[in-house]
Amino acid sequence: MNRSNLHSKLIRLLLVIIISAVAAPELLATRTTANGVAAVPQYDDPYSDFRNVRYSNAGLLNERDEIKLGAQLHREVTKKYNLTDVGLDRVDRIGQRCARASLRPSLVYKFHVIQGREINGFSIPGGHVYVTTALLRLANDNELGAVLCHEVGHLVARHSLQTLKKSKEYDDIANSLGNLTGVAGSIAHDLGVSLGQIVGAGMLTIHSRDEEREADFLGVRTMPGAGLDPQGMITIFQKLLRIQERDSDLLGSLFSDHPDAQERIENTRYEIARMKRR
Repeated sequence: MNRSNLHSKLIRLLLVIIISAVAAPELLATRTTANGVAAVPQYDDPYSDFRNVRYSNAGLLNERDEIKLGAQLHREVTKKYNLTDVGLDRVDRIGQRCARASLRPSLVYKFHVIQGREINGFSIPGGHVYVTTALLRLANDNELGAVLCHEVGHLVARHSLQTLKKSKEYDDIANSLGNLTGVAGSIAHDLGVSLGQIVGAGMLTIHSRDEEREADFLGVRTMPGAGLDPQGMITIFQKLLRIQERDSDLLGSLFSDHPDAQERIENTRYEIARMKRR
């Protein structure tokens, strides 16, 4: 594939990702229970669709290529944002606990801090998780852990990889990643140019509301195993709700485009009560 064709295909992929981000929840990849049967929605349980799901890279990029993609995307993130070591030890310490307690502990997770006034956090394929200094100032350790477990949840569920899979250019992207031998070279350069536009638009960090609920579910379920109090997910949502009422411009995409904060509080309370009963 020549450079111009690869570049044009990746530009089309950007448009697909934009459309996918606002598409109806039913466009999400089919999930099955442990018995291989599609789960029947039960609306009295906000997380019924996510219980007993088996997560893997099957049908998506394999993990090796996912890590290659993540390395390329991380390079573009560093061009857009100012990364800092401020608070990094704290983030990595808590984040690695979340990673080890998650349903995907074998992936190598890398945690990063972005200098910024927005209260935000996001993740990209390959195990990269980012939070802002504004979030670090706002959150105690349990609350920070809630955000980190949530972002690890996105990686467990391979949400961004599912977005890529919906694109008709998916095979070309996968083949290009398979031909990468490092972060240099013409293929890497061509990928970098177009992935830079994707990162610049924030497309791989935008998720549907159902994906956000799934990450909340995976996050709160992970917290006890990470030595964190799951009440921290409730208190961080409560803080964000107060900030939203006062100055919503301070909230990044992690919170501004997600399910309503009050709904998330109620869902989390439901799940904590359920965990206590078991």
